[in-house]
Amino acid sequence: MRAARITEYGEPPELVDVDPPGEPGPYADSIAGPAEIVEVLIAGINPVDIAIASGKFDAGAPPLPYVPGTEGIGRMADGEIVWFDGSHYPWGSMADLAVITEGSGITLPPGISPEKAIGFGVAGLAAWLSLDWRGGLKDGETVLVLGASGSVGQVAVQAARMMGAGRVVGMARSERGRQKVLDLGADAAIGSDGEIEDLVARIHEATEGGPDLVIDGLWGLPAAAALRTMKPRGRLVQVGNSAGAEAPVSAGQLRGGLVSILGFRNFWPPREVRVEAFQRMCSLAASGDLELEVEVLPLEEAPTAWQRQAESPGHKLALRPDAG
Repeated sequence: MRAARITEYGEPPELVDVDPPGEPGPYADSIAGPAEIVEVLIAGINPVDIAIASGKFDAGAPPLPYVPGTEGIGRMADGEIVWFDGSHYPWGSMADLAVITEGSGITLPPGISPEKAIGFGVAGLAAWLSLDWRGGLKDGETVLVLGASGSVGQVAVQAARMMGAGRVVGMARSERGRQKVLDLGADAAIGSDGEIEDLVARIHEATEGGPDLVIDGLWGLPAAAALRTMKPRGRLVQVGNSAGAEAPVSAGQLRGGLVSILGFRNFWPPREVRVEAFQRMCSLAASGDLELEVEVLPLEEAPTAWQRQAESPGHKLALRPDAG
């Protein structure tokens, strides 16, 4: 079968022919526990895929070589179409076939195509559940989304409004990104450049006195600035660190405002919570109430798509193994 394969940490994948999962070959014994093989229809590309392939990911990296891809939409043996977690290495989702834990797929609801649904897996769940399950958003609260022009941020801006936020502010690097955030319903959009004092002033003004809940896909200076502006009992949910792995956070500000920093990854919520959120987002997208642009490229363009993802394309990228 065809697969995109990582052969060196820090480098894009290369397209190769490999033995299918379960066939005789170097990885024949790598399918452990109750597992199923799924035909991949769409494989998502996410920042976490690139982070894992760097060899420096905080949760570790698979042994080389391996097929990357933490998510996909696939067809099961019985014909059911499901979203699946593709991190069953060395068999990730960027191939004709992938391996998943038996019974772990989430069925797509009626009315949505695989091409649209892929946006509400890794990216959509990180946005929706960081607001709801982890962040505990309450009606009327002010939400600040850091990294609002990315896939997670775009869903978070829309979801915050649907969940009853009183004011939604997005932070994005480019003018085009900020306009996108406004088009999606944010009350204000601000830049992420400048010194920390500039960011503090910008956030305070745009949020009209500080946020109650911050969905943080950046970390670094933007997160540190957001923490300085938080309302009492404010919460910052940390979902990504594209602006840096460290942030200059002052301890006293956390104590003085009873501020919480909450880490989030998609594997923590119970399965039933993830299933409900994914299917609800898909239904909202099918009815036109939730938007996320997805660009689908053939599997042959995996190296190019990988590089584009590393440069933050501003929308969801995915691969289609079957170019037809």
